[in-house]
Amino acid sequence: MGTKNMAAAMGTAVLLYLVLSGRLSVEDAEERRLLKEATRQQTIQQKEKKKKNKHNKDKPKPKDNRTVKWPDKAPVHFGQTVGVAARTVRYTWKETLGKWTLGEIAFGIKYFMKQQGNLQHEFTEGKSVQLGHEVRDELVFLLRHLKLCMYFSKKPYKVFMEHGRYRNDDVLVKKCKARLMRPSFTVVRDAYTKCFLLLIRGAISLQERLTAATGAAVPFHHVVMHEGVVTDVVLGHAHCGMVVAARWIAKYAVPALTDAIRQHPDYNVKIIGHSMGAGIASILTYMLREHKELSSCTCIAFAPAACMTWELAESGKDFITTLVNRTDLVPAFSKVSAAQLRAEVTVSSWLSDLRDQIQHTRFLNLVNRSVAFMRSHVPFVSHPHSKVVDADMLVKPNEDLKEEGTHATEQKKHHCLSCFPCMVLRHPSPTPTSSASSNPASAPQVALHNNNTVITESELISNNSALIADLIAGCSGSALPDTESDSESESELEIIRETKEPESSKTQLELLADANLDVSTEGPQLFPPGRIMHMVVLPMPERDPALEVGSAVNEEELVNVYETPREFYSKIRLARSMIRDHYMPRYIKTLQILIDKFAKPGQEEIL
Repeated sequence: MGTKNMAAAMGTAVLLYLVLSGRLSVEDAEERRLLKEATRQQTIQQKEKKKKNKHNKDKPKPKDNRTVKWPDKAPVHFGQTVGVAARTVRYTWKETLGKWTLGEIAFGIKYFMKQQGNLQHEFTEGKSVQLGHEVRDELVFLLRHLKLCMYFSKKPYKVFMEHGRYRNDDVLVKKCKARLMRPSFTVVRDAYTKCFLLLIRGAISLQERLTAATGAAVPFHHVVMHEGVVTDVVLGHAHCGMVVAARWIAKYAVPALTDAIRQHPDYNVKIIGHSMGAGIASILTYMLREHKELSSCTCIAFAPAACMTWELAESGKDFITTLVNRTDLVPAFSKVSAAQLRAEVTVSSWLSDLRDQIQHTRFLNLVNRSVAFMRSHVPFVSHPHSKVVDADMLVKPNEDLKEEGTHATEQKKHHCLSCFPCMVLRHPSPTPTSSASSNPASAPQVALHNNNTVITESELISNNSALIADLIAGCSGSALPDTESDSESESELEIIRETKEPESSKTQLELLADANLDVSTEGPQLFPPGRIMHMVVLPMPERDPALEVGSAVNEEELVNVYETPREFYSKIRLARSMIRDHYMPRYIKTLQILIDKFAKPGQEEIL
C-alpha cells in the first residue's frame, strides 16, 4: 500500500514538472520572439533615419526666419563680449558697405551734397520758433554744463575735479574705464547748483564706438509716474546699445542717487551727456523717473544721437533739453534716414556728372587717350579672351560687332577687373551714308575700322569716358542705367547726352519707385529726444548764399537759436561741416557767440 502511494506521488511530481517545464519553455519562446521583433523594427527605423539624413544633406537647408534677439544686458565675460562685438561688426557692415556702393560713397554723396547746398535755413521755417534774450540765462547754464561734460570726456579725472571745484567726498560713483555697452560715467555732488550731476562720456574709445554702432531698434517702454501712481505707459523703440548701457548705469546710479537724495532732499538730479552719451542720458532719464525718489530728474543732451521713436521723444519734452549745433549730422542720423539718403543719391544724376569730370579732368582725359591708343594699336585688348591677334579681329562684319557689343554688355556683370579690357564700342556705328555726312576726315582717325565703319578718335575718347564711369560704378557693384536704344544708328555720345538731361516730368517719389527702393522696411524711425533747441548760422542777406559756412563765425554771419519741431530730423542734410559741427569745442564757440549777442549793456556772465 505504501509502495503504491509512493509511486503515485512520484508520477504526479514528474507530470507536474513536465507541465511546468513546457509552460516555461513556451513563455521563453514568446519573449524571444518579441525581443527579436523589436530588434528588427529598431534596425529598420535606424536604416530609414540614416537614409533620410543622407537625403536631407543634399537639399539646401531652409532659412530660419526667426530673428535672434539683441542682448538686453551688458556682456559680463570675454566670450559674451566677443560674440556681441562680432554681431555688431556684421550689423554695421550690412547697413553701410553692404548697401552703399563704393561709387555712391566716393562720388554720389559728394555730388548730392553739391546739388543740395546749404539747408540750414530750413530750420528757421515752418513751426520753428526763434528764441531771443529770454533764453540767455539758460544758455549760460547749458554752457557751464557742456564744459563740465567736455572736461570729463577729454581730460583726466583730476583735471575735471579741479575745473568743477569738487572734493573727493563730492564723488558718489566713478567709472572711468569703458567697456562694450558699459560706458564711462560719474556721479558728483555740485554744491554750486545744488544738483547731483550724472555725466556720461560719448563714443571715444573703440568699445564705446561699438556700443554706438549697435543701432538696432529694440522695444523700450516708459511708465509715467505721478506721486508714485502710474498714470500712463508710452510704448516705442530705442537704440539697442544705448538701452543696454543705460540699464547698466542704472544698476550703479540708482542706489547711490537714492541715498544722496534722502540726505539732501533739496537737491535735484541732472543727467548730462554728449553724442552717444546724450542718447544714453536721455534713455536713462526715462528709467530713473520711474523711481519715486528720482521722479523729478532732468536731462541735458548735447548733440544726441537719434535714439528713440516719435512717441517716446515727444513724451520727454518737459524734462529733456536737446541742443543741436548748425549742420550737425548725428541728431538726424538713423537707419531709416540713411536708407532715405541712399535712395536720393541713387536716383540722382551723379554718374553723368562723373562722366563729365572724366572728360574735363586732365589726368582722366590722359587715361582716356591711353585707352584709345591701346585699342588702336593693340586690337586684341578689345577682346578679353583673345590671346593671339588674328585677321578676324582687325576686320569684322557688322554682325560680329553686334555680337561683340552684346558680349561687352554681359561682361559688366562680372568682376570689375573684367570691365577694363572690354572697352569696345557697345553700339554699332552709323551706316556709310551717315558717316559720309558727318565728315570723318575733319577728325583724326584710329585703326579700329572695318569695311563699312570708320570710328574717329574723338568718338572713341567720348565712348571711353562713359566706359570708365561704368567701370567705377561696376567696381562698386552698382547697376548702371541701360542706355540701349532701338535705333542702331545712334552713337554712344548722343546716348550719354540724353541721360544727362533732367527728367522734369518725374517727381522724386516716381524716381524712387522706378529705382525700386523701399525705405519702409528699415524699421522704426528714430529721433532726438525732448525739447530741441537748434543753433543756426546763416549768411547775412547781402552775402552770397552760395558760399559755404566756414569754420569760424565772423561779422557777416547771422547766429540765432530756434526751438525746432521734431520732424525736421527725419532727413539727413549734407554739408561740408556736418562732422566738425558735432564736436564740443564748436558747440562751446557757438554758445558763447549767442550769449554775447543776447547780453545786455554792462551785463557780466558767471561761468
